[in-house]
Amino acid sequence: MDLLLRPLALAAVATLALNDHVLKPWLHNALTGKLSDVAGCFVLPLFLGAVLEALGVRAARVRLHVGAVVTLVFFSALKASPLVAAHVSEVLSLGWQLVGQRGGAILADPTDLLALPAVMAAWAWGLAQSGTPISTKVPEGSSCA
Repeated sequence: MDLLLRPLALAAVATLALNDHVLKPWLHNALTGKLSDVAGCFVLPLFLGAVLEALGVRAARVRLHVGAVVTLVFFSALKASPLVAAHVSEVLSLGWQLVGQRGGAILADPTDLLALPAVMAAWAWGLAQSGTPISTKVPEGSSCA
């Protein structure tokens, strides 16, 4: 949860909220769509890491790895598959109805996959913030072949 409360993560959450609730309805252009994707791809792995921490996963490296992998798989499926996008949209619409709001539709758009580097940026930033080095060494006894 600590990572979500740091200035960069809070700025990404604020960007996402401002963009989705003010800029998109006002401008409704390609830039506002991509801005949400980038901010969301940065915040989601950190959020998932915070959920894992609340569930008792103590190792920051594990939380960040799992958050990044789940985000990469989920966002890729969401943006590459109209079927996945339709189902996720439907589930989110039900959630919004429970609180008396209308949610927007999520559309599959493969160009949104350009936001995926933000997931890796969140992962690297999270590791740096938690004091966990990014290791590129192959452990002894393992093989890359």
